[in-house]
Amino acid sequence: MKKYILLILLILTTPLFGADIDITKRPTSYWWTGNPSRDIGWNWAKSVNQTVMGNRGTGQVFYVDSNVANEGDGTTVTGAKDTIEEGIQLLTADQGDILYVLQGHVEDGVVGTANMWDADIAGSKIIGLGEGSLMPRMDFNFTSNTCVVGDDNISITNIRFRPSIASVAVGLTVEAGSDYVHIYDNEFGYAENPLTDEFLAALKIATSTGGIIEYNFFDSDEESANAAITIDGCTNTTIRKNTIFGDYAVACISNALSYNVNLLIEDNLLVNGVPSGLGTLAVVSMNATTFGINRRNYAACNVATANLAFVGTKMYNFGNYYIETAGGSNAAFNIDLAYSAMVATPSTGITTGP
Repeated sequence: MKKYILLILLILTTPLFGADIDITKRPTSYWWTGNPSRDIGWNWAKSVNQTVMGNRGTGQVFYVDSNVANEGDGTTVTGAKDTIEEGIQLLTADQGDILYVLQGHVEDGVVGTANMWDADIAGSKIIGLGEGSLMPRMDFNFTSNTCVVGDDNISITNIRFRPSIASVAVGLTVEAGSDYVHIYDNEFGYAENPLTDEFLAALKIATSTGGIIEYNFFDSDEESANAAITIDGCTNTTIRKNTIFGDYAVACISNALSYNVNLLIEDNLLVNGVPSGLGTLAVVSMNATTFGINRRNYAACNVATANLAFVGTKMYNFGNYYIETAGGSNAAFNIDLAYSAMVATPSTGITTGP
């Protein structure tokens, strides 16, 4: 009989739907004891922690800070790891782990070392903290230095990739087979010496599926980089809402090798040129077999006819705007209106046929 009474009491005193987190209740002796059903204080603190840190599912959070006083195991801010590569090695695949890179973090490329870090833990995120000059920064001091995404479902956010020498081959490389990458709100530029230092390609995307490249800023300054973004052999990739400035020898976004399928390039600001004048090459250049859509992009360059701002035999254009002449009296126009009749002339700007 006593067993039944205890069972009834247990049922009556145990929360029906999970742990009780009503912090307004009067404290009891169970607070901060670790009792999973009766310790309201502990359960409330866990709930607050999840709200502040975000719903990570089964994932854990780790930290990286090059300025940490005493490097630890990476599980706390004060015990952060001091390089991103060390932080990546703490992550577990497909658990939703997050690696926070603290504001003011700086890493320098090392001679003879190609990969400054390799994000090769599937299903993880690398998130930089800090704004402007406090964004975590990777300094590429040697032409072979690069950063790599090497597995599926990886997100890279709010990192500044800065060239610190001329002709750095690639800033960030998405390796072949690294599907569903998300490159979001990063900066490629702010060269240490704007007159000499550049990435030949700031972002290189190899054969992969489902990548999203969005809200990034690219600036190659006055140097003749090849392209801000190169993409080859990809399927269902989206490049959107990026801002690209620079004097590019090929195009802001280019594809020369393996063709892409279902490529969507939309809502980007694309400037191929420098303050002294716009370049005479396209802002988007795809090979003859790449299939996809260019839509709602804004293009500034100085090509022979406006439609040549977007090169690609099997790319379809919707609502792209083009301009080649500075000044308030020169308005951009929609290429779709009558591109075959639009002729660019340096002296008079754009003229249109009937």
